[in-house]
Amino acid sequence: MKGFERAKPKQLYRKFVETGGQIEVVPNRQLQVTFDRRCHKPILREAALDANSRRIPWLKNFRVTFDYQ
Repeated sequence: MKGFERAKPKQLYRKFVETGGQIEVVPNRQLQVTFDRRCHKPILREAALDANSRRIPWLKNFRVTFDYQ
C-alpha cells in the first residue's frame, strides 16, 4: 500500500486490522462487513477488498462483502 512500504507490522495492525465495524448476515448467503468511519478508509479501498468477493467454504459457502460507509 502506498505510503506504508516501511511500516512495521505493529503499526499496520493498529491502523488497518484493529478497527471497529459490524458484520451482518444478509440475504443470498452473504456476510456484509461494514467498517467504522476512519481516516485510513481510502487506503482500505485501495486494497480492493471488495473487488472479488469469494465464497468461504468453512463459512458454509457464504460470500463476504465489504462496505466502506
